[in-house]
Amino acid sequence: MDFFTNTNNLLLIATLVTSGLALALPNILGRMNRQILSVHESVKLVNERGAQIVDVRTVDEFKAGHVAKSKNLPAKEFDSDLKNLKLDASKPVILVCLSGSRANNLLGKFKKAGFAEVACMDGGIAAWKDAGLPLVK
Repeated sequence: MDFFTNTNNLLLIATLVTSGLALALPNILGRMNRQILSVHESVKLVNERGAQIVDVRTVDEFKAGHVAKSKNLPAKEFDSDLKNLKLDASKPVILVCLSGSRANNLLGKFKKAGFAEVACMDGGIAAWKDAGLPLVK
C-alpha cells in the first residue's frame, strides 16, 4: 500500500496513463469514424462499393509494387496532380502508403477537395504484404 501513497509513484502512474491514452486515442477515434480501415475492410469496400485506391507513395515506390488498379498520387504532388487522377467524388477513396502515416496526413486534404468518404488503409502496403495479398508492378 505504500506504493500508492507515495506522490511520486502516483505522478508516474498518471503520466503513464495519460501517455497511453494520447497515443491510442487517434487510432481509436479513426476506427470509430471509419477513417482507418484494415486491409480486409479495404478489400471489402472495393468489392462492394467500387472504392478507389490512391497510393500516395513516390513514383519509384509505386513502380516497385502496388495494389492492382490503384492510382498513384505522390503526397508531395497532391496540390498539382489531384485533378489529373480523374477520381469519382461519389465513390469512397482509400489512401495507401507504405505504413499509413503519409496517407493519414492527406486525409483532410482529400475531404477539403470534395471527397466525402475517405479512409486510410491501416498499415499500408506493409500490411497488404503481411496479409499475403498480391502487388502488381
